Amino acid sequence: MSRRPLVSGVLALGLLIACLSSSAAESDAVALTLDDYFVHALQQSEVVASQSQLIVQAEEQYRQANAALYPTVSAAASYLWQDSGAVNQTTNPTRQPFARLTATQPLFRGFREFAALRQTKALVGAQDDDYRQARVQLFKDVAQNFYDVLSFEKDLKNLAEQIEQYQQREVELQERVRIGRSRIGEVLTVQATISTLRAQVEQTRTQLSTTRDVFAFLSGLPRTTPLRDTELLPAALAALDDYLVRVAVRPDVRAAQQRQTAAQENITVARGAFLPSIDLNANRYLERAGSLENVDWDVQLALTVPLYTGGSLQSQVRAAQSQSTQAELATTRARRLADQEIRSFYQTVVLDRARLDAIEKATETAQRNYETQRRDYRIGLVTNLDVLQALSTYLDNQQALDRVRYNVKLNYLRLQAAAVRRPASVEGSQP
Repeated sequence: MSRRPLVSGVLALGLLIACLSSSAAESDAVALTLDDYFVHALQQSEVVASQSQLIVQAEEQYRQANAALYPTVSAAASYLWQDSGAVNQTTNPTRQPFARLTATQPLFRGFREFAALRQTKALVGAQDDDYRQARVQLFKDVAQNFYDVLSFEKDLKNLAEQIEQYQQREVELQERVRIGRSRIGEVLTVQATISTLRAQVEQTRTQLSTTRDVFAFLSGLPRTTPLRDTELLPAALAALDDYLVRVAVRPDVRAAQQRQTAAQENITVARGAFLPSIDLNANRYLERAGSLENVDWDVQLALTVPLYTGGSLQSQVRAAQSQSTQAELATTRARRLADQEIRSFYQTVVLDRARLDAIEKATETAQRNYETQRRDYRIGLVTNLDVLQALSTYLDNQQALDRVRYNVKLNYLRLQAAAVRRPASVEGSQP
């Protein structure tokens, strides 16, 4: 009797033990759900952290714009020595100490300060929405990697089961060859298939290693951390309109709208430069020399009227109007892209669910066909080729079924993210 079936059996047993050992090791560790993975990715992401700093900067710019409405107070001091050759030493003494406190209150600036305040407030809102959009994009990346890892790990398990199935077939054929009921070529065909499957195992391991590297980069966790899928598909998908209505609350659309508002306020800022400015200035003198030594304070009402600036003010208004038009176009484009993305993911999920139902039935039928072909082969009604064909169809369908199950969940999560239903909002609740 050939030793090849014994060697193949030992290899299959080793592969099975490795899979069981790996499963046991994974069960001992704490498996991450998708939400757990996302929490770790948020803590690790430099992009999201950087976006939060942009919010801080925008808030400080708002405070700076708000400060323009309040008075400013400054102090000035000097000590002057001059030649003693002055005609009137009383009016122009040789030593002149000087100290002053000055307060300036803007009274009217052509409403520019209020427009600038509204503009910076809109930009704060835009940066906050950009932060939310960065979280949404990170969630998409995490979900993609999460199901890539699970899919490749499932492929390895399926390939191990396929190799085991073919090895059982090989043992059966070896016995039939021994009693003269099968040809050695049938055994070689099975062995060639096993070799091909082992090559696929190595290729899948390489792909899994790459996706595990991405997992470690996104999460900051060890690349061997086990994952656990707890996501559930709804019994029925909501109507498309229920998703499209969410376009208005998408962070990328809201950010574009906020920037459009800021651009419109910038027109008011530019036009305000044509109007006069009125300021109230007050000085309190602490130290003074000369003829004004006994004058302790003064108050000044200053009016500034722009008469001619070489056309620069008109140019600033036209530039602001152009920027406003550009921002409006960006908002329109953001809405259209959001609408298209939701429609695309919705249609993909609908088709995926139909495909999932079809392939589940196909896999069930293929399994029954394989069992029938195998039984008929034993009584000589079909050839070994028929059995191998049925086995290959069944195993291929089973592997495709597992992939589609993960893929439909991934696309459903993408749809949820596109409609701002995942991930959880910044405050920790679902929008």
